[in-house]
Amino acid sequence: MNKKPIMLVALMCALPAFSTLANVKTLTLKQALSNTEQQNPVLKRYPYHQKILSALKSQAALSPNPVLNVEAENLLGTNDASGIQGAEITLGLSQLIELGDKRQSRINYATANIKAQAIQYQNTRLALLATTAERYYQGLKFQTLLSLNNERKQVVTQALKAIEQRANAGAASQADVTRMRYALSQVELDKAVLNSEFERASLSLNELWSEEQSYDTFAGNINAITALKSAQALLDAVNQAPEFALLQQQYLQQTANLTLQKANGQTDINIGGGVRYNQQSDSSSFVFSFSMPLQLSNSNSGNITAANNQLTLLSEQQGQLRIQLRQQVRTLYAYYQGLANQAKLLSDQIIPQAQTLIEQSLKSYQRGQISVLQLLDAQQVLFDSKRTLITTHAELYQVLLTLERLTGQSLIETHQS
Repeated sequence: MNKKPIMLVALMCALPAFSTLANVKTLTLKQALSNTEQQNPVLKRYPYHQKILSALKSQAALSPNPVLNVEAENLLGTNDASGIQGAEITLGLSQLIELGDKRQSRINYATANIKAQAIQYQNTRLALLATTAERYYQGLKFQTLLSLNNERKQVVTQALKAIEQRANAGAASQADVTRMRYALSQVELDKAVLNSEFERASLSLNELWSEEQSYDTFAGNINAITALKSAQALLDAVNQAPEFALLQQQYLQQTANLTLQKANGQTDINIGGGVRYNQQSDSSSFVFSFSMPLQLSNSNSGNITAANNQLTLLSEQQGQLRIQLRQQVRTLYAYYQGLANQAKLLSDQIIPQAQTLIEQSLKSYQRGQISVLQLLDAQQVLFDSKRTLITTHAELYQVLLTLERLTGQSLIETHQS
């Protein structure tokens, strides 16, 4: 018998399945984070902010330009001064000399602004990446719940077949069949709700990007949670927290501003020189000038006082922020440990016991020892426990991401990419 036609037919039958698999687009966390870095509208603005601050730094480095003065006296008078006969013309050049190291103070302040802007960008970037991961895991949660719903549908369908067989044999009532069919309809309703939630989570993730991304599934396992660092390690990381780093740079920024305001409070001098020509006597002479304001009071005292007060405020905010962050870390750490214990109990004890219960209940129902309501209760216990485990793991990820945002450290292995 020729096997080639048979193999050709088998290949043609398999092509639709391969085509369906090829069209399924899977989004990884790494790709989602990359999309945010490259396409988020907020992050796209920062290069323009940096260009603006760089231009302001260049402006701050500029020195005052010299001033050219031309003066003409004794013009268009009477008698000997009629017309330009008695004119005196002075050509002068003057230069403002900044005292108090104003130029360097301006440069230092502009440099501090650029550094603060860079830290602000990194903080915004980390916050958006954390938001991306939060929405990603939210979608992964609903995807996992959909898988659980499909598993439940198989169990309910299997139980329905068993009940229908008993009803056909006269060992069960049609009410039992109707009850199980109602349970199957409820599973379909849950599937519709979960599909809607999954779609909403996917669209919410797309909101972070300027270009719409099409995908069908999320890669990853919501139940894969890595061990958390020690509480002391997280508390020590507070000193390198993004918010704390930004506040420290703002303190340096304000320190540079105070130096600039003190420099601006010092008077500058203006020195000039030139040549004067007398038309009437046909003679020339050199002219020199010097001027400076009388420093009866500091003309910038208000700005200096304001800068001092701003420094004091930032110093107090640093202490308050450190305390606040450490308190938040302690709270989140305790909450994480509680959730982790719950997940362990669900995985090690509750779900295995619920699995055993449903197997025993199905056998007992087939022997007529329990009612269909008891069988449904056993099924509900199992899938409620599995659903609780999924939502607990999803909440663990949310706590880890919050800790990442507070400490600036990567705590999730899949997030390090």
